[in-house]
Amino acid sequence: MSPLHRRAALGLLLALVAGCRPERPPDGITVLVEAPPDSLDDRFALTAIGQRISQLIAPGLITFDDTSTPVPSLAEAFRWRSPTVMEFTLRAGLTFHDGTALTAEDVKATYDSVRARPLQSPKTHRYAPIQEVEVVDDRTVRFHLHRPYAPLLAEMSLSILPSERAGLEGVELQAAHPVGAGAFRFESQPDEEHLTLVSFEGFHGGAPAIPRLHFRVVRDETTRVLELLKGRADLVNNAVSPAVLPMLRREPGLRVLTRPGTGYAYLGFNLRSGPLADARVRRAVCHLLEVQPIVEHKFHGLAVPATGMLPATHWAHVPGEGCRYDAAEAARLLDAAGYPDPDGPGGRPRLTLSLKVSTDRFRKSVALVFKEQLARGGVELEVRSLEFGTLFSDIRRGNFEVVTLKWASVMEPDLMRGVYHSSNVPTEGNHWGGWNRGALKDAQLDALLDEASRAEHSERKALYARAQARLDTLLPYAPLWHESSVAVVSRRLEGFEPSAHGLFTPLARARQVAP
Repeated sequence: MSPLHRRAALGLLLALVAGCRPERPPDGITVLVEAPPDSLDDRFALTAIGQRISQLIAPGLITFDDTSTPVPSLAEAFRWRSPTVMEFTLRAGLTFHDGTALTAEDVKATYDSVRARPLQSPKTHRYAPIQEVEVVDDRTVRFHLHRPYAPLLAEMSLSILPSERAGLEGVELQAAHPVGAGAFRFESQPDEEHLTLVSFEGFHGGAPAIPRLHFRVVRDETTRVLELLKGRADLVNNAVSPAVLPMLRREPGLRVLTRPGTGYAYLGFNLRSGPLADARVRRAVCHLLEVQPIVEHKFHGLAVPATGMLPATHWAHVPGEGCRYDAAEAARLLDAAGYPDPDGPGGRPRLTLSLKVSTDRFRKSVALVFKEQLARGGVELEVRSLEFGTLFSDIRRGNFEVVTLKWASVMEPDLMRGVYHSSNVPTEGNHWGGWNRGALKDAQLDALLDEASRAEHSERKALYARAQARLDTLLPYAPLWHESSVAVVSRRLEGFEPSAHGLFTPLARARQVAP
């Protein structure tokens, strides 16, 4: 079915449902998500949904506000005592969902566990700079580092667990019935598509006004929209395509809330072998993309073209070229790389590439635009849509040629080291947890990113500017856009403000009202 026909079919469904009386909603607030969380234990969660839900149950020492500034969470204060010692002071009277006190011993146990090889956490490498976690007293904990490490705060949002659950022997118990000190506590998860959390009376910020949260996995966008219209859902966060929003804005029982987001969409290239191992081919693909029309017509202005990973509002951002359309330059690069035009415009392609994308209709429709744009330059793009779990597994194991994905939020610029450093290529040795999924290996970039991680804050922007310039040359990703954060909420959910990072934590400050 063409995108035009799909839009017409969706419009017909919306018209049919609009005249129906909303169904009686379940007790509490229902949140629809497009895929199940990969884990409710933050030490193992790699997907955005897994991390966002786990943070509702078990927050970390700090979190980040919409400007990507670290702010206290379980910690009430933090400070550098020296270039290699960071001290955190916990809030007074913290308790876990099981009623036990949360102390510095639990913080130490959590970080000792994620650093230990037997746990096999895919995040172990992030905590390599930590030499020791010291308990000073019940409310004070110090992190001693092997060397100065400026991005340490970015790793301090890791969920804090009870010490008896942090070790290897507690993994299965935490997986089956997670316990934390978050605003909502675990109640049930009968299957991977249903999860219920309830308000935690002992939360340090006060018990949430929402008594119960129901998370339901609804993979199909049309079904998510219909569930909203039928009154069977109250929140869809960044999982409704922009084309549907004008219709939803006209529904009296719904509100569409937006704010600029920090998510970063890209075309990822596999550099291990094949045509895309050649930077000239990657650059040619980039020059065949026209991002601005997609932003205008597909996103209806709810995105801005990207020139790199960092949004323009980020303190470390520097302007770059991005994917500037230039068909003539693309042709020259493909000729130089050994992919001449075999029979002139409109004939056989210069080369064929495979693009993997999720089964989400909107993402598939965008992928088809890429296909059309590249075809004009003689590059055939075979689009393959996969269920997200299969897609994510393929990406982690390097089983792709081109992939379109997005980082749900970009806060700490050291994310570039996680995504592009040669030490972070996914392997069996790191349990396929490395983020450098395209297998970029560049010693010059590695050195810049390592230096930026050790530098004083005043020096970091200049180093990241050099790193971004190097990335512009290497082009392991073709930058696409930064998407706005968009929440569709029912009239039963009040006081919810979408997070720029797409987090669920604003639910702790929202309230449920009578329909």
